[in-house]
Amino acid sequence: MSLTTGTAGNTPSSQSTSQPEQACMVFDGVRFGYGPRTIIADLTLSVRPREVLAIMGGSGVGKTTLLRLIAGLVKPQAGGVSVFGESLAGYRADRLYAMRRRMGLLFQFGALFTDLSCFENVAFPLREHANLPESMLRDVVLLKLEAVGLRGAADLMPSEISGGMARRVALARAIALDPELILYDEPFAGLDPISLGVTARLIRRLNDALGASSVIVTHDVEETFEIADRIAVLAPSSDGARLVALGTPQDLLASTDPYVQQFLEGRENGPVQFHYPAPSLSETFL
Repeated sequence: MSLTTGTAGNTPSSQSTSQPEQACMVFDGVRFGYGPRTIIADLTLSVRPREVLAIMGGSGVGKTTLLRLIAGLVKPQAGGVSVFGESLAGYRADRLYAMRRRMGLLFQFGALFTDLSCFENVAFPLREHANLPESMLRDVVLLKLEAVGLRGAADLMPSEISGGMARRVALARAIALDPELILYDEPFAGLDPISLGVTARLIRRLNDALGASSVIVTHDVEETFEIADRIAVLAPSSDGARLVALGTPQDLLASTDPYVQQFLEGRENGPVQFHYPAPSLSETFL
């Protein structure tokens, strides 16, 4: 499998006549754990400008932890994390806050403020970080809601809209400040097929419209393969999760790696065993 496959839309001629752009996020030999337990082991991975990178793998391999590392919410125990060309090592709190304003984050299940209207949910980051007159703020919020098809729901409360619509309002909030890097934590979890497809296509369109880069943590294979430029697959090991595959959707479909095949096809038998280790039945019952 190629580990250096280009982003969709690149051609050999364009790559050979121009210098590669700087990655907007880089993990360089990152190791991280909680207490004595190592979660991530020696991870090297980058996010290219304007690409949608999906991070996939089984539950508990540390996918959401990677988003926390990118945002500077936790620090690696070894290796380094760079965002927008700058290492996060030794960042002061004020510099971290400034860096995070260049990011958007879609939380799992949306995490809307339940006591604020859809309009005020999207307006929240603008009120916090942008000194806009009220008339301009109103226009920006309505444009963001229009981008996700929910301008007409501006005055509704989160309890008055469906789960899929709430996820789209949360997406409008995530892009309120026109971020350069957008992080998605399980954006498809709990959605019906229509909402899932709508959300996936919105992620792709908004990424391209903003000229941003996106990192998606997800288990959803079908929708992710339709919108991602590259996919990174993490697999568990005895000393923490490791990167076992990185490439385009076509690369992964052609992979012969046993874990990748088991994950993509949902096989019961493979490196991840169905039965948790236990004494034999004869030892247990006789």
